[in-house]
Amino acid sequence: MFCIKCGREERTYDSLCASCYLQSNRFTRLPEHLDLQQCAHCDEYLMDKRWVKYDDESDAVCDHVSGNLQLREDGAIKDIEIGVESIDRKSYQVHVSALVRYEDLEIPEESGTLVRIKRNVCPKCNKIMGNYFESIVQIRPSNRRFSDEEREDVLRRATEYVEGIGKHSKEAFIAKVTQTHGGYDLYISTIALGKTLARELTSVYGAEHKESSTLHGRKDGQDIYRVTYLVRLPPYRVRDIIELNGRPYLVQSTGPQSAKLRSLRNGEKLTMANTGLRDVKVIGTRSDVLDAVVLTEGRRELQLLHPKTYKPVEIRKPQGFERTGDTVKVFPYEGELYLIGN
Repeated sequence: MFCIKCGREERTYDSLCASCYLQSNRFTRLPEHLDLQQCAHCDEYLMDKRWVKYDDESDAVCDHVSGNLQLREDGAIKDIEIGVESIDRKSYQVHVSALVRYEDLEIPEESGTLVRIKRNVCPKCNKIMGNYFESIVQIRPSNRRFSDEEREDVLRRATEYVEGIGKHSKEAFIAKVTQTHGGYDLYISTIALGKTLARELTSVYGAEHKESSTLHGRKDGQDIYRVTYLVRLPPYRVRDIIELNGRPYLVQSTGPQSAKLRSLRNGEKLTMANTGLRDVKVIGTRSDVLDAVVLTEGRRELQLLHPKTYKPVEIRKPQGFERTGDTVKVFPYEGELYLIGN
């Protein structure tokens, strides 16, 4: 075949040789300038209708240019290189070198554009700024107030849980946190997230869980509800010592349905339903557990130096207990000394 423009005999493309064809045909194109939206609060960038976090702004610029590079339908990108040059604080000159495959041809093409960073507010931050929420998780202690350590632990767990969900969902966030009635009110972005957070805290702490809803209004003919989830923590925590049937027990673990206990008198292990432990008396916490020096150790007993009276005291070892150091953890209560562990 021959080219209808220059007459050269070789393979043709739309009746033109490769050289003549490429003189009047181009496969890639970029707008003269592109605006890249960046949230003024969380610094995420809008990429194809999704807000995305970048550690380096130039990477965001490259992805934005790549996503806006126009390619002719009959061409395919074989390779691409993007160079970014900062012009000022929020604008970049970008140069693109693309290798395009068209039929049996590989065509290098150059293009460029100006990228301007425009400050905006993403929907998530807009909702947070407007204190938007659909549910409230109320966290309350039972029979006693939170210690500072407990308060920090509960809020940390709740915050980390929501942040973990938020890595995969832009709709997941805590709008605000308030302290009230000895506990917390957490204002949660969605009803579903409030429900899963309440269940998570119930599982971790062996808490009671109740929910109620109120009509907030109507939208598009549908009733809009806000849901409140009450998470009432039990009076005990893990590693607390409680009194059950007149005997001291160490709380070893908690769960959504039950708690695992260990008798401090004989080491017996017991699993109790949470409902049967709602009104138990807490007789000791971690701060009440003391270190006692081991004086001698027999097959079934330990002789200790009492941490308060400094007198030798002999206590029975629980079955299977193996000492690992020169001291052990003990709990003094009503004239008795109970072994907690190493």
